[in-house]
Amino acid sequence: MKQPRILVIQDISASCRISMNVAVPILSCLENWVSILPTALLSTHTGKGFEDYTFLDLSAEIPAILNHWRSLGIKFDGIVIGYLGSIEQIKLMESIIKQFSTEEALIVVDPVMGDHGTLYPGFTSEHVEAMRKLCQFADVLIPNVTEACLLTEINYPEKPHNIEKIEPIIRKLTDKNNRNIVLSGVTGNERQVGAAFISKGSSKIHYAFSEVYPGHFDGVGDLFTSVVAGFLFQKHSLKRANEVAVNYISRVVKRTIEDQIDPLY
Repeated sequence: MKQPRILVIQDISASCRISMNVAVPILSCLENWVSILPTALLSTHTGKGFEDYTFLDLSAEIPAILNHWRSLGIKFDGIVIGYLGSIEQIKLMESIIKQFSTEEALIVVDPVMGDHGTLYPGFTSEHVEAMRKLCQFADVLIPNVTEACLLTEINYPEKPHNIEKIEPIIRKLTDKNNRNIVLSGVTGNERQVGAAFISKGSSKIHYAFSEVYPGHFDGVGDLFTSVVAGFLFQKHSLKRANEVAVNYISRVVKRTIEDQIDPLY
């Protein structure tokens, strides 16, 4: 099997293990040839604790990069789309997918918009609507519970996000998007957290759980998406990709706590 050539489209948070900073090493370690298209450069991520972060929108540079790639005839066997900082960037993704994907390319979309029931700063209902349209071009869709609710116009449920609360959301998401769907942040019981996933064309929802640890750890969503995508690019099953990703996230969080690393970073 040749090494798949993968394009990662998301932001760079310069000082945090999040977004591009985790996607590139994870995908590379999983035997993928990784190229990047940064959408923005930030001093840190935008989560609680970093109110004075800097933000440089890279939209103006993207057309020149794409024109150069086009002249070189570059095509990608897979694309991972994460944080997009503007409606214009979201709309641009359709043409990138069409122009720079091989015929068998796998398109993975993490519809980054919010968490804990609210939109991230700077996002509006117009962003949500644009993201709904982009999701139609995905082969694999990996939202968290907040993003799944935004995409389906379902009210965000109170925690815990157990199977009973999650199943109607993933069913409606499947109805709207006949894709492989992975829903992160699902609770098994009070000591388990993981993901629900359903394959395109199937009606059966599967689950993968591992031990939950107290606290909030920014970047685990990006880490999770990168592992799932990395395995799928290597032709592993959706089941295998989710089981490994959920277990790996649990081990990373456990080590973060044991090593007393500031979870902000």
